Amino acid sequence: MVAQNFLTTSTGELKELPSIKDIGKNELVRYYKLKDFHVTDDFGGTYTNFRQSGKYNQHLNFDIYFVVPILENSSVKINTIPRYWYGVNFKKEISNNISNEEKEKKYHAFYQECAQKMDTYDYYTLDHFERTPTSEDRKYYLAAVQSRFQQTAGDNFIVLEPVKEKYEDRNGNKFAWIFYTFGIGLGIFLFSLIWPGYSESQRKNFLAGKKPKSDDLRDAINFLIPKGAHFASSVVIDLNLLVYIIMIFSGISIFSANGTDLLEWGANRRQETTSGEWWRLFTSMFLHGGIMHLIMNITALVLASIFIEPILGRKKYFIIYIIAGLCGSLASIMWYPNTISVGASGAIFGLFGAILGHYYKDTSPDREANKGFITMTWIYVGINLFWGLFGSIDNAAHIGGLLAGLAIGMLLNNPGESHES
Repeated sequence: MVAQNFLTTSTGELKELPSIKDIGKNELVRYYKLKDFHVTDDFGGTYTNFRQSGKYNQHLNFDIYFVVPILENSSVKINTIPRYWYGVNFKKEISNNISNEEKEKKYHAFYQECAQKMDTYDYYTLDHFERTPTSEDRKYYLAAVQSRFQQTAGDNFIVLEPVKEKYEDRNGNKFAWIFYTFGIGLGIFLFSLIWPGYSESQRKNFLAGKKPKSDDLRDAINFLIPKGAHFASSVVIDLNLLVYIIMIFSGISIFSANGTDLLEWGANRRQETTSGEWWRLFTSMFLHGGIMHLIMNITALVLASIFIEPILGRKKYFIIYIIAGLCGSLASIMWYPNTISVGASGAIFGLFGAILGHYYKDTSPDREANKGFITMTWIYVGINLFWGLFGSIDNAAHIGGLLAGLAIGMLLNNPGESHES
């Protein structure tokens, strides 16, 4: 990543042009110096992207994008949507664990602060421009253009961001950091070699072509194949992984997807869902906001495959997963007026709720043997619900899924019946 960052800036060409219109007459480059240009701030547009970040989505980020047209001179009149735009971006991070009302207040205060800065912004004090490449920043700049003209801004639109530092100083100490980071990584790798032990018997088995008794990677891959006691769990995990991988390859951030992208993929929010897009109640169950969100839910699904699916059976597992997930999505839009909800948590809570309902209605001799797992289930549910009280987690979906699963588990439980594997 460090090397890529260095190559991006070091190989970028600087082109000096007399006027903004000359950009279209030459091959596009990364950096520009313009002798003459005029900014018309009366036709500016703005767009805000809201993004969660942090290991537990504990941060909420405001990225506000402002754009104004760049013209040849002040005498040029705007009759059609301009092609060249001056882009300015402001960022702020706040806690995601505060109430929605506090978030709105902080956002509006920050927006007013940024708007005031733009009112007095010096557009002409800069060393050069950097052309915004294909990226999330460019996408949001173009969204700001569209907000002003209510027209689609295509690939031919060019956004230029001002750079105040000299072009010669653009690389800083990035080149040295390539070697620093390589050295740090190599040091960690060598340090980690202290712990693994040497086994002569394993060496002989390896040379003889004998497979080890346990192989974590092979076991993990086998778990993704729907079969046996984890058939339903594997299907659900595979679907969640497949959707997430497709999202990543489509350009969604691997660490923290933004709300706009999630809505495009089928996230659940009251305004869209109740306007006739009821399918969002289902599709949102297979979307995730980031890699940590996905890992946490898959971990819970693995636990469900070990303890829950063998007890309920695959048919009931599927029924509970879907119905509890839908109930969790409904609870989310009923409780939150403007929250974007994604994830399998409601369905997962439904599975744990079902096993609780099954346990408390069960009269078979096996009931006592499952007491330890039931205690662990209550601890898991309690910790997650408690953590959800501090924001950034859709507790409504958790509770809705849990109650639905609890009810279904009690209704579907027939003591003494056998379950398919």
